[in-house]
Amino acid sequence: MTQYMFVLLFTLVILIGCNQSDSDSKAPSADNTNTGSKQSQSSMDDNTSAVETEPERVGKVVARVNGQPIYEDDLNGTDLEYKITEEIIYQEGIILGYDKLERDKVGDYERGLIIGITKLRILENAEPTKEVSDEDIKNYYESNKDKYTHVRIHEISFPDSNLSSEIKDKAKSGEELQNIANSYPDLEITVSDIGYNRNMAQHFKTREVGSVSEVIQKPDGTFSVLKIVEVRDIPLKITRGAIKHILDAYRKRQMFDSYAQKVAEENNMTIEIIEQDSKQ
Repeated sequence: MTQYMFVLLFTLVILIGCNQSDSDSKAPSADNTNTGSKQSQSSMDDNTSAVETEPERVGKVVARVNGQPIYEDDLNGTDLEYKITEEIIYQEGIILGYDKLERDKVGDYERGLIIGITKLRILENAEPTKEVSDEDIKNYYESNKDKYTHVRIHEISFPDSNLSSEIKDKAKSGEELQNIANSYPDLEITVSDIGYNRNMAQHFKTREVGSVSEVIQKPDGTFSVLKIVEVRDIPLKITRGAIKHILDAYRKRQMFDSYAQKVAEENNMTIEIIEQDSKQ
């Protein structure tokens, strides 16, 4: 590989320095390539078959690598040597067939790009939609209040499931968790502040100070009861921008759904949804 790169670079320097045309350039001899790369050796017998020369576009050509032009516009602030190195490495990847290994990823990128461009055109040609109003934002905020309420949680952990009902009842009665733990001096019972934990908040039916969860069995085999000790609402004025973005995205989604349904009907597209068994 090193010998191959050196020979290709040396050939390039000669071509640029002598201002020769592309037709005068010759591929490096197969005897000078790295013998460990069989694909490179077989491809170097015909460079143009390995890397097809793209049609030249309008613009100033500042270099050529094995016939491939590098345009001044391609530099984008980078130096020419860097672009030459990248082009050589790219061509080596093509010779070794690496483009075929990544073809699925390229296909996914192309698919996403086409979808994005099409959606942009749909938006450009669509009729103006109604702006999200302050009332819309307020209604969403009130309907999804749990999303904008943070609860601070304390946890009491204990090793014996037989204590579950007793500890839970004491916690529900309003007794401090630390006092509950102290009442069992012979057992390893701990109390911890797990902070504002959104995932743990799902264990509560109501999000009010003093609310107590059901008994939870933890991965390590111990048990715990959670208690809300503080409730903090995120003000609407702070979440207004985020909610507006959500509602805008929802309206766009509805528009794309309607557009897609219309296209499918006009073109007699068949849609088959295949149900899969859910894995437990």
